[in-house]
Amino acid sequence: MDIGSLLAFAAGMTLLAVSPGPGLAAVLSRSMVSGIKSGAMVVLGLVIVDFLFLGLAIIGMSAIATVLGPLFQIVKYGAALYLIWLGYQTFKAAGKIVSITPATATPYVKDIGLGAMVTLGNPKAILFYSAFLPTFFNVSQIQLVDFVAICAVIVAISFLVYGTYMLLAGRVRRTFGSTKIQKRVHQTTGVVFIGSGVVVALR
Repeated sequence: MDIGSLLAFAAGMTLLAVSPGPGLAAVLSRSMVSGIKSGAMVVLGLVIVDFLFLGLAIIGMSAIATVLGPLFQIVKYGAALYLIWLGYQTFKAAGKIVSITPATATPYVKDIGLGAMVTLGNPKAILFYSAFLPTFFNVSQIQLVDFVAICAVIVAISFLVYGTYMLLAGRVRRTFGSTKIQKRVHQTTGVVFIGSGVVVALR
């Protein structure tokens, strides 16, 4: 794994993190009600399940590539189509407002659980990683040190992006009340997903 691929992956993860969704809504709601520490615990829960999905994606993709050989192309094209579909859905959602419902105060362990459940409630995350990783890495050759490096990127980007949102939580309603801002975020993310799908299909 080269540093260029890791940096490109970090850029892709940044776009994913800034895209409005249930994870961001959960982080913001807990930050506004119970403070930044609660929001950080939600992010921790999101990241923990991301590690699980990432590991399953790497193990699954590597096993399929080794055992099935040429049939692995079917999985690759299926993942590419998913990314393109996800990009289309994201682009189409441009301008829609994220609904944020504040939660009641709970212990930090429950905040971690909230973050975990938000990610577990979206099993498509496994397919997303399966589709997204081949854009940057040869998944059949990912070693333990590579996995740790990818996890470190996920942690750094998640806490950097969500941390910024948490610090701006006091102004979140005004920020996300702008349809124009959300529209641009959705459009940019949609284009990146579609582009990633095309890259995976052409590899």
